[in-house]
Amino acid sequence: MVRLHSSTLFSVLRLALLPALLLSLLYMFSLIKTKSKFIYHQRGILTEEMLSHTQQSSSEPITTTASPQEERTVITSAEPSPNKYNLMEETYGRKWSESPANMHLFSTDCTIEYANANQLQQDHPCVINLLRSNYLRLPAPNNLPYQMDHPEVMDPSDGQSKVILKMLQRKTNGFFIECGGFDGEFLSNTLYMERSLGWSGLLIEADRKAYSRLLKRNRKAYTAPVCLSTKPYPMQVIYNGTVSAGSFIVGQKEWNDIKNDHSAGTVINDTEDIYKIQCFPLYSILLAVGRTNVDYFSLDVEGSEYKILRTIPWHKVYMQTLTVEWDHTPEGEPAITRLMEDNNFIKFGMFSMPYSREIVFVQDFLYGFRIF
Repeated sequence: MVRLHSSTLFSVLRLALLPALLLSLLYMFSLIKTKSKFIYHQRGILTEEMLSHTQQSSSEPITTTASPQEERTVITSAEPSPNKYNLMEETYGRKWSESPANMHLFSTDCTIEYANANQLQQDHPCVINLLRSNYLRLPAPNNLPYQMDHPEVMDPSDGQSKVILKMLQRKTNGFFIECGGFDGEFLSNTLYMERSLGWSGLLIEADRKAYSRLLKRNRKAYTAPVCLSTKPYPMQVIYNGTVSAGSFIVGQKEWNDIKNDHSAGTVINDTEDIYKIQCFPLYSILLAVGRTNVDYFSLDVEGSEYKILRTIPWHKVYMQTLTVEWDHTPEGEPAITRLMEDNNFIKFGMFSMPYSREIVFVQDFLYGFRIF
């Protein structure tokens, strides 16, 4: 009788608790679904429902309705927000490239003035076309000899190339980006890689005098006489290349304010050392070159490094190693390190050399596999 009574009691309790358990599971599932949808939206990944909404109103920015708690999460989250990188898919949807070729590119409108004024997307066909047509210069032919001031110096870098090549086990036939490339020889971080190990790459230099000398070196790499944009769109800025002041960039708005300020008592025009120059996002230049897989990125632009790194859509490119000069950046080294760690890089170390103080980053190849 006791065994029967216990069995009956157990059955009654099981029937009573089962509905409560099912309700709890359904509630947890609904919370997970809602949170997942919120996270996907924050990462810029469009679900079918979001995609259909975007296609209906593609000219409007994507917005979310969040509770106060979720809004606090948006502010503190390191995940990219919609339109963070100013990409075509963020505006027109992930299938934008399947549209007719002339839908986003009209030859009559595709001018640098149009691209700047409308802050065109990093991967807009017009921006890529402008780069290829007007700014990118092809590598010198392999049979054309180098023209160096000091050909006996095989590695003129300040130590960066030695560090990177040791990390990459003296990799051959790699691909580099060097900005600024200066004259292609003095303190070049990539000349040895190119000349001795068969690397190719991209040299970016905004200084007119330095770039004219760079072209005479016959480097076997793409070159571009532009600056890297500190915004995720093309823009024109004022470049100050005076030796006494040090090279730096003044925004177009500030330049116009100075020129229009009659109280200043002077009229400022382009000079040999201070002039307007065109800037493009790095991602735009990589698309124009046709290369988004990079073995080494050298970034040394006297203060704009952090802002430039923020424009890069890291989910669209793969960079294995970087050296970044940090001592002129207003944001400082900790901000650069946090930014790179948020984008799956590891701070390998820092070094101080006679001409540079830089941080070395390496791609975290274990990202996604860690269990701690």
